[in-house]
Amino acid sequence: MMSKPNKFLKDKLAQYQNDKLGEEEKDVIDNWFNAQQSVAENDFPINELAAERIALELSERLKLKLAKEKTPKLPYQWMAIACSIALIIGVVAYYRVQITPGTAAAELNDQVFHTPDGKLEKIILKDGTEIWMNAGTTLRVAANYSKSSFRKVYLDHGEAFFKVKRDTLRPFSIATKNMLTTVLGTSFNIKAYPETNIYQVAVKTGKVKVAQHEDKQWKVLSSGLIKGEVLTHHTTSGKTEIEVRNADLITNWKINRTIYADDLTLKQIAAELSRQYAIKVKVSSTGNQTRKYSLTMPHQDLKIVMQQLALATGMNYQLTKSQLIINPPLL
Repeated sequence: MMSKPNKFLKDKLAQYQNDKLGEEEKDVIDNWFNAQQSVAENDFPINELAAERIALELSERLKLKLAKEKTPKLPYQWMAIACSIALIIGVVAYYRVQITPGTAAAELNDQVFHTPDGKLEKIILKDGTEIWMNAGTTLRVAANYSKSSFRKVYLDHGEAFFKVKRDTLRPFSIATKNMLTTVLGTSFNIKAYPETNIYQVAVKTGKVKVAQHEDKQWKVLSSGLIKGEVLTHHTTSGKTEIEVRNADLITNWKINRTIYADDLTLKQIAAELSRQYAIKVKVSSTGNQTRKYSLTMPHQDLKIVMQQLALATGMNYQLTKSQLIINPPLL
């Protein structure tokens, strides 16, 4: 028979997953990242036995404390500890498959999804998690996704919007080279096209944790991005910025295929046009190559888009059926 303390925790977690908890209790679960910050700032536990001992100790302390109470008086504390245990177990499960992001070969049974240039795709995973994939994106779902205590997907290349099904006992992670983004249940956008030289996470709802694997250990870039915050990590300089932004501008591509140029050079804009319209784009070597632009372009006929872009940037272009040549402005 299930003990009262365990039943209490199980019931609370079930209520959370079914959106039946009050806001204060939800906040406790959403703040589970902060409860682990002291661990994550140094390193994620790679030693499986050590992690299991920690989980056992926390579990025993929880049982001992609850046994002394006739009724749970501080449920928020128990929820925080339960979520911490789930995180530790989840991290151990993650390292069983992949010790260092970017070094493990793709599993033969991983489910691979790819969107070619000019196409978008929406997929729904078995747990109800929804993923929109932008053009030129490759994503893998771990072979043990449904069975593991840590749900794993790999964004090998491109951009995707995630609406993660909440599961307090099975955290959700997205690995991209040496970057790891972890959540319980939320919606957010990740952009990781190599030619942009950035790794960007924009949070629509909930809370998201972002870490980078560097010098054989994990460096936490953010212990909890919240709604409206955007993390941009520059892969060349190593600089990380966290700003309050309009996430809709970044994520509207999944609704109406809007092209949002966010502080991009014409060469980077050209790469985006090539992906969205499946056309070869060349940028001439003359003119201003370093100037950056921030603008929004509705997904219309390419001729109309190029006319708008020329007015906004001062460049000129030549467009044929098979190729687009962009000439940056001289100044």
